[in-house]
Amino acid sequence: MANITITENDIKRRKNTRLKSTLWFVALWCAGVGGAMLLALPFKLLIQAAAH
Repeated sequence: MANITITENDIKRRKNTRLKSTLWFVALWCAGVGGAMLLALPFKLLIQAAAH
């Protein structure tokens, strides 16, 4: 059988990695939503201009 040991450094590293992954996910999600809004903005303005 393999000997698996978990040290305090491993736990801290995993928490730090999970935090970084979550922050990257949130940052990329915000960038995606912002990009989609910027992409849709000209079309929204064109529709508003055509309606008037």
